[in-house]
Amino acid sequence: MTPEGRRSGMTWLFFSPSGRITRLPFFLSWLFWLLIGAFVVAQMFASENHKTALALWTLALIVSGIVSTLSIAMLAIKRLHDIGYPGPLALCLFIPVLSPLAFIALCLWPGTDGPNEFGQSSDEPAP
Repeated sequence: MTPEGRRSGMTWLFFSPSGRITRLPFFLSWLFWLLIGAFVVAQMFASENHKTALALWTLALIVSGIVSTLSIAMLAIKRLHDIGYPGPLALCLFIPVLSPLAFIALCLWPGTDGPNEFGQSSDEPAP
């Protein structure tokens, strides 16, 4: 696989603000981060009697929380690009009252057909 191909894979999907993504990759990516968080929390509960393991799983929760927050911001930016809106509106996902509404809107609102100012097509990086 070429270096360009690697950049357009999972790294691009989760950690790049360029390009556009449709509703399904957006929702599945959110679900992925939800499952990662749930797994770490479950491991914390399973390790509650082992202080060292609990400390490590707590650290894993903090790291996964930071990584998932950054990734969710990048996913929201790409989803907004697909709809035709600028990326800074992704900040609405971090306002407690607006967050559920913004998430539902990004999951249900269809993207623009064909090229727009943020890319030629959905589910690929912008050139």
